[in-house]
Amino acid sequence: MGEVVVKYKVTVKQPDEGVPDYQQIADGISQFEEVQKVEIKPLAFGMMFIEVQAVLGEGEGIVDGFEEKVKQSDSSVGQIEALEMGRL
Repeated sequence: MGEVVVKYKVTVKQPDEGVPDYQQIADGISQFEEVQKVEIKPLAFGMMFIEVQAVLGEGEGIVDGFEEKVKQSDSSVGQIEALEMGRL
């Protein structure tokens, strides 16, 4: 079984007041063993997103399982979208 590299765009729910703590969320995601790289990038109008690069095994349900793990890592995580995927 091979491995794939997946690059994700993780958006954060905007709180009613204040600014979300992007760094805290990114730090939590970076603790996963599959994650190779995490960056906070500008999105629009002062909003940011978290770009995550992960190396995952090939197989049914592995990518979906990782996405669910990211969503459950912090209650502020909004959506996760795969931007790029390629084999190693």
